[in-house]
Amino acid sequence: MIRIGFHLSVAGGVYNAPLTAEKEGYGTFQIFASNPRAWDHHEIPKEDAERFRQIVKKSNTIPFAHVPYLCNPSSTSRETLEKSMKMLVNNMESCNALGIEGLVMHQGSHLGKGSDHGRKTIIDAVGKALDRVPKVHILLENSAGYTNSMGSKFDEMGYIIDQIGSPRVGVCLDTCHTFAAGYDLRTKESIEKTCAEFEDNIGFKRLGLVHLNDAKFELGSGLDRHWHIGQGNIGAKGFTELFRNKNFKDRCFVMETPINGDGNETTNMRAIKQIIKNAKAD
Repeated sequence: MIRIGFHLSVAGGVYNAPLTAEKEGYGTFQIFASNPRAWDHHEIPKEDAERFRQIVKKSNTIPFAHVPYLCNPSSTSRETLEKSMKMLVNNMESCNALGIEGLVMHQGSHLGKGSDHGRKTIIDAVGKALDRVPKVHILLENSAGYTNSMGSKFDEMGYIIDQIGSPRVGVCLDTCHTFAAGYDLRTKESIEKTCAEFEDNIGFKRLGLVHLNDAKFELGSGLDRHWHIGQGNIGAKGFTELFRNKNFKDRCFVMETPINGDGNETTNMRAIKQIIKNAKAD
């Protein structure tokens, strides 16, 4: 079963996200389990967490959470690394309280110190966090390949996952980031090639979530600019072939598309439903 949804706001209470998902008929959704703009952590009230769980169970949707972007497990700063580690652990604990199994995390930037440094600090941080907090799976998100970023290439992600050595580490594959990092998603043949490289280096058994975003800029740009489904450089044809590929059957897909004059959640959901329909029709 394909499950489609969006990253949703928790304004007014964390339980408002599953309420929105239920109202809109989403099969999955994603939230920030803590303030995305601050290091400070505030524990989710027990009654709010319980209400969240009840709504999720009733609506039969699958929730995910995302670590705030401030978290940088590749940082050269000891202070930032300590804050990032604390943020990761706090978010994992919030996920346990909410009954969320998958927590997405960016791999950050080594800030010019080199990929070896970045790999070492990511492996150390994730390993320690897994030891401290049970149950929650950490889903490492691939990056777009901007300067000093970690995890834009599948071989690097595969190495990091192998070195952590835990079945609770998986991948969140972002289609915009994948395309921006140089993996073509526009044709059946290019998608098969990209999938083969993913399988060889990581394995689809590790794929826990797909961030479904079109790319505003061209293949290999290194620019993390999400765009509306079918209106970017991946295009409707690329997404149609993606949904025809056996590796993307029965997955959770969360859109993080912008809201502007070119589109919104309604138009993007309409576009992806038509794409899925076309993919199955041919």
